[in-house]
Amino acid sequence: MKNVFLKIGIFLIVVIFGGVFFVVEPAAADASHNIRGVAYNGSYGYISFNCLDDDFGARFPMSFPFAFYIGPCTVRQSGVNLDENNNFSGEAWNSILGVITFSSALTPPTEHFRSYCNNNGTCLAANNCTACYNEDDGRVYGYMQVVSTGEWIRLDSEVINPSTQISNYLSPQPGIFSGYATSTLGEISFNCADAGVCGTNSYYVRIGPLEIRQLQAPHWSASEACSLAANRAVLKWNRRSGNQTAYQILVSTQDSTSAGVVVNTGKISSAAYQHNVSGLSYNQPYYWFLRLWDSQDVPTSWRQFDTNAPNRLVQDWLTHNQAQNFSSKTFTTYKHEYPRPLFSWSPEEITIATTSNTFLSQARVASVGAPSALQNCTDGTCAYEWTTSDYLAVINSPTSASTSIEFAIASSTAVNLRVTDNDGYSCATSTTLNVNYQLPLWKEIKASQDNP
Repeated sequence: MKNVFLKIGIFLIVVIFGGVFFVVEPAAADASHNIRGVAYNGSYGYISFNCLDDDFGARFPMSFPFAFYIGPCTVRQSGVNLDENNNFSGEAWNSILGVITFSSALTPPTEHFRSYCNNNGTCLAANNCTACYNEDDGRVYGYMQVVSTGEWIRLDSEVINPSTQISNYLSPQPGIFSGYATSTLGEISFNCADAGVCGTNSYYVRIGPLEIRQLQAPHWSASEACSLAANRAVLKWNRRSGNQTAYQILVSTQDSTSAGVVVNTGKISSAAYQHNVSGLSYNQPYYWFLRLWDSQDVPTSWRQFDTNAPNRLVQDWLTHNQAQNFSSKTFTTYKHEYPRPLFSWSPEEITIATTSNTFLSQARVASVGAPSALQNCTDGTCAYEWTTSDYLAVINSPTSASTSIEFAIASSTAVNLRVTDNDGYSCATSTTLNVNYQLPLWKEIKASQDNP
């Protein structure tokens, strides 16, 4: 009976304390706390990484003889954040151990972990960074600390396998924690699937909201520009977390989502991670912006392509081979169309061991002055390179518009022509020909009268 009264008393204290002293605080975790869910330890129970995922039982290790409700984040606010640099900060919470921090002022047992994911130099002892995430290998490195006891919990354990991991952008569901941390408190599981108890004790930790990670542009290779129009771009992206149900892309000639917009896809219901853009201007720098919608139809904020954005561990990136002389926030289309190599040959039947096999370039090129108009090559606008799969063949003028080739092997033989224009844009074509032996010369001889 005393225990019942004790629990009722605690309940009243909590209600009064929560109602009087916490009314000035919003009943929610801070917006910067993007880690959600709970981990589990066999001795101490659940460890909450965001007070939004607390329930009353997560805060107090006891049960009550009656039902009542105290909303998440009412009694205390706590949360863990994984920032743009992949460094952890903030506090987790366990009803027995209390606060478990990622921002301890004390030095962890070792600082080896910083070498794994400190390319940007921000996870330092000086700013109390004790854990970080390596997006390349998907592992979490470092420590979190129980404030009340000073106990360090190692996230990149060398004792158990797997250690703490987060599925990266290569996964269909990025941002999901798995594996174990270890300490003298015992193993801490981040995902019920590892422990094989999902369904009866379902728990896991994740990066909570839908987050855009890398943006890629223009991802339009020279080989593609050789066969299709060059004034295109393929815009790609990946997610650090969450489920994407729709996307919207803006492409603009100005650093703005409202001015200079030349492409506005509108909201497209799709989980695609790339979008093809055509009909752009040549030699033009473009800004591009992306936002996604999650499974609750909530949009992210706009994310801008920027190869040199501050505080980005994994930066946005360009992929084609044209030098970028514009802002790091832009990608630039090709100057003009790529060459269109073409050639003819005579005679139609190609034979070995003769110099009469003639090949003539019929290539066409464009220029900055007329970027979409393909004109016949001249000696001043094109360079040529003839090659063949017949390694014994003799190419008499391998860098001229026309050449003759003396083949040495009778077989199916590839003849190749690469054409390069004055801007260094280069395309190649290849034709496979049947090279034959020369026919023997026949001479009719009259039969001898002595030999009818």
